[in-house]
Amino acid sequence: MDKVAVYSGTKNVYPQMYTALKSLLINNDMDRVYLLIETDEFPYPVPRNVKLINVSNQVFFPEGSANSTSRWTYMDLIRCALGCILPDEHCVLWFDVDTIVDADISELFTIDMTGYYFAGVPEFYKSTAFFKYINTGVCLHNLDLLRSMQKEYEMILFLNTFHFDYPGQDAINLLGQGRIKTIDSEFNLNMCVNQCPRPKIIHFTDKKIEEYTQNWAYKKYESMELRC
Repeated sequence: MDKVAVYSGTKNVYPQMYTALKSLLINNDMDRVYLLIETDEFPYPVPRNVKLINVSNQVFFPEGSANSTSRWTYMDLIRCALGCILPDEHCVLWFDVDTIVDADISELFTIDMTGYYFAGVPEFYKSTAFFKYINTGVCLHNLDLLRSMQKEYEMILFLNTFHFDYPGQDAINLLGQGRIKTIDSEFNLNMCVNQCPRPKIIHFTDKKIEEYTQNWAYKKYESMELRC
């Protein structure tokens, strides 16, 4: 499996997206990383293996649809349309911009995704023995299987019809049940998952931007430079 990652975000989170990107690339040799942004230019230098895609003209989640006025922008929903946006990719690792990769995570790209749409860390308070609810801030997407089963079209229709508190994440969990693989919390440590002593990926789900940008992990990579 190629090592391919995706971030998305509006202009107001470009600084956080860049720090998150730096943390990934400093610790990992990635084949490709996609930044789904709302402008043609990104105000920071990036290596050649980082591809910029302006998705501001996306047609998947139009104004007036069920989640278009929620606190989450279309950049959250867009995770449910990656197979359409990246037609040549087979499997990608999605990152929220409030994540910091603090280690080599190559083993994530060796996970056997045969028969699985997604892989992620389960949230303990929403999961049961019969229903695994994952936090999709760090999530493997098997785009080949999603395309072959037309699952993304189903998720897009779902999100344009029903309103949810956590729309992108809820759609993945509700429509992916039975084909979601769980991984260890060291790959997405946040307040909603089982705690571990040495996380490889830190996810600031419980923090506002002005709070988590003061955290040691964020500060560590904010001042580092990428080789471009």
